Amino acid sequence: MCHLSDSEAWKHFDKSHPSFAAEVCNVRLGLSTDGFAPHGAFGKQYSSWPIIITPYNLPPSMCMNEPYNFLIALVPGPSNPKHKIYVFLQPVVAELEQLWEEGVVTYDISLKQNFHLTAALMWTISDFPAYAILSGWSTVGELACPHCGKHTQAFRLKNGNKMSWFDCRRRFLQVNHPYRKDKNKFRKNRELIEGPPLSKNGEQTLREIEQLGLVKVTELNADDVNKRCGDHGWKKKSIFWDLPYWKTNLIRHNFDVMYIVKNVFENFFYTVMDVKGKTTDNVAARRDLKLYCRKRKGVKDRCRLFGMKSHDCHVFMQRLMPIAFHEMLPKEVWEALTELSIIFKTLTTTSIITKDMEMIETEIPIILCKLETIFVPGIFKSMEHLPVHLPYKANIAGPVQYRSMYPFQRYLNQLKKDVKNKARVEGSVVNTYLLREASIFFSHYFETGVPTRNRKLPRNDDGRGDEQADANNDMLDIFSYPGRHYGRFTNRMMSYEEVHAAQTYILLNEDKIKHYIRKVKLYSVYFVNGYKFHTDAHSLNKSTTNSGLCVSSQGADYYGKVEEVLEVEYPGYPIKCHWYDPTPNIGVKVHKQYNLVEINVKRKYNKFEPFVLDMQATQMCYIPYPSLKTNNSNWWAVFKVKPRGWTDENHPKKDVAFQEDDVESNEIIIPSAADTDNYDDHEMSSNGSDNVNNVDEEGEIHEDDDDGIPDSEGSYEYSTSSNEEEEDEEEEEEDND
Repeated sequence: MCHLSDSEAWKHFDKSHPSFAAEVCNVRLGLSTDGFAPHGAFGKQYSSWPIIITPYNLPPSMCMNEPYNFLIALVPGPSNPKHKIYVFLQPVVAELEQLWEEGVVTYDISLKQNFHLTAALMWTISDFPAYAILSGWSTVGELACPHCGKHTQAFRLKNGNKMSWFDCRRRFLQVNHPYRKDKNKFRKNRELIEGPPLSKNGEQTLREIEQLGLVKVTELNADDVNKRCGDHGWKKKSIFWDLPYWKTNLIRHNFDVMYIVKNVFENFFYTVMDVKGKTTDNVAARRDLKLYCRKRKGVKDRCRLFGMKSHDCHVFMQRLMPIAFHEMLPKEVWEALTELSIIFKTLTTTSIITKDMEMIETEIPIILCKLETIFVPGIFKSMEHLPVHLPYKANIAGPVQYRSMYPFQRYLNQLKKDVKNKARVEGSVVNTYLLREASIFFSHYFETGVPTRNRKLPRNDDGRGDEQADANNDMLDIFSYPGRHYGRFTNRMMSYEEVHAAQTYILLNEDKIKHYIRKVKLYSVYFVNGYKFHTDAHSLNKSTTNSGLCVSSQGADYYGKVEEVLEVEYPGYPIKCHWYDPTPNIGVKVHKQYNLVEINVKRKYNKFEPFVLDMQATQMCYIPYPSLKTNNSNWWAVFKVKPRGWTDENHPKKDVAFQEDDVESNEIIIPSAADTDNYDDHEMSSNGSDNVNNVDEEGEIHEDDDDGIPDSEGSYEYSTSSNEEEEDEEEEEEDND
C-alpha cells in the first residue's frame, strides 16, 4: 500500500456507500487540530488551536502538502479550549453534513462539464491529548487505551503511585508462547491465559455511548449529565457522531505515531542514560520492582541530550539508537531496543505490505515483553502500550505518513511565523492565510512558464520535466536520465588510467558510441534521483554529509564516496567514486539477525573501476560507532537515504541491465525462547538477508585489459568545478529550511 486508496478502510467505505464510490471525483477528507504558542516557549502563555482539513484524492507527491492543507477554523486563545472546541466544530460538522447529503455543483475542468460533488470525512488526526478532545474517550488513568477499554490490565504502582501498563502485552502473544506461562520474568506467580480484547466497530461503539446516556458538550446541562454517567472511559459524546456515515468508518480517530515514538524514546533513553529528574528507575521504582517482580539487574549510564523535538526523537529512535547503544548496553538490552527501533522504522515506511504488518502485529508483543523483562514496571506507561495497536491500524488505514501530525506541525510553524501582531494573534493568522490561499488558487490559472509560489522547484531539483533537456534527442540512451550539475568548472589534465576506465565503462554500456572521450568537465555538486551529491572534498568543511553512495549489481552492494562528477563530451554525467572493499566479513558486515550493515573505511576496493552512471547512484550516510575500542574504530554504520518529498512515482523503472531496483527491508528474526541465548553479542555476517545490502562471496568486479587511447600529447584535458559562493548560499537556505 502506497496510498490510502489501497487501504481496507477506503475500500470498506466504498462498499458501505456505493453511490458515493460511483463518482470518482468525490472527495475524502482528514481533519486535524493542535495548539501552538505564538509567543514562543518563554513568552506569554497563549494557546491558539487551528482546525485543518486536507483532501486525500491526490497523488502521493501532492497529498498533505502545504497548499492542500486548508485552515477552516481557528479557536482563539489564550487558554486551551479542551471540550469547548466543539462549539467551533459545530459549523464545520454542519458543512460536512451538507456536503454529504446535498453536495455541491462543481465544474470539472478536464471534462468541461459540471458534476455533483460530495465529500466525506474519513478520520481525525491528532496527538494523544487531543485524541481525548475529539473522540470523547479519556486518555488518562487506568482506561487510557481506547482499544483495550474496560478490559485493560493496567494497575497503579504502590510506591511510585503511577499507573503502569507493565505485563499488559502477554495477552497479545500467541496461545502457545512460553512467555504466557512464565512466572518469574513478569509479575510474580502469574500466568496469562486470556487473549487480546476484541475491537468494536462503529455501530457497537455508538450503541455503548447511547446506553451510557452521554451527550455532546454543546447540549444543555451536558457537564452534569456526563458526570452522572460515571467513569467508563467515555467522557462525552463526540460531535462527529452527527455525521450519518461516521459509524461505518473502520478507523475514526488516529494516533500520531511520531508523538508515540517521541515519548517511548524519551522514557527508554532517559532511563538507560540515568538522566536526573527524568529517569523512571528511581528508589520508588526499585521498591515496586521488588514488590511485583523477581530480582533483576538495572540498566544505567550517564548522558543527557538537550532540545530534542519530536522529529529528532523520531530519527534517533529509528536510525541512531542501534548504533549509539551497540557497545554500551548488555546484549539482551541492545537486542530488545534494536528490534523496537526496526519495528518503528518499518511502520513508518511510505509503502507498506499487508503481510509485513501482520508479521509486525505478531512480533511487537514479543519485543515489548522482552523490554518488560529488563526495565522497571514504572517505565511502562500508556505510551509504551500503544505501539501494540499500531500495526493493526496501519493494516486497516494504510501508510502512517497520511495519518501523521508531522505535516500539520510544519504547517503550524508557518502559521506561527504569520503572527506579526502579537496582540492580535488570530487576526494576523487569518489575514495572512487568506492572502496566501488566494495567491495559490490564482496561480493555477497562470501560464505554464510563469513562476509562482505553488510552482517552486523541489528541494533537490534534477531537471526532471525540463522541456529543453527533453528535446535533446542527440543524447545517448545511458545519459538520458534526468540530472543537473551545479557550479562552474575549471580545467585540468585527465590521467591515462582515468580515461581508460571511463572509456571502458561507457563503451560497455552504450552501443552508439562512435568517438572516444576527449574533453571532460568536473563538478562538485550534482542533483539526481531526488538526492544532492557532494564530492568528498567539497563536504570536508560542511555540517552535512552528502558524498556517500551505493551501487547494486548482480546481488551485491558496493559502497563508496563521490570523488568527482564528470561531464563527457557526449554529453553525459558519469560519477567518479572511490569504493570500499565489498568482501564479506572483511570489508562489509551484515548483522544476520537485524540486517545492520557496516563497512571498513580503511579497506579500499583493489580494482580501479571508479565510474558509475548517475541513474545508478543511491545516496548513503556513513556514521562512526561511538566506541573507544581500537578494533572497532574502522567500522562505520551504513544508512540508506530516502529523498525527501519523493515517492515511487518519481522513480520510473527503466529496463536496463546495469540498474537493479531494491527495497530496503529490516525483517526481524525473532528467536525462540530456547534459542535466545545462542546469539553472539556483535555477530555480523554477510548472509543475513536477501533484501538488505547483501554482497556476493567474491566481492570483486572483473577488470578489462584494454588500454586507453591517449591524445596527441599523451594526456587528457580535465575540468573541475569551483563555485563556493553559490554553494554556501544554498547551504544556508537548506539550514534555514
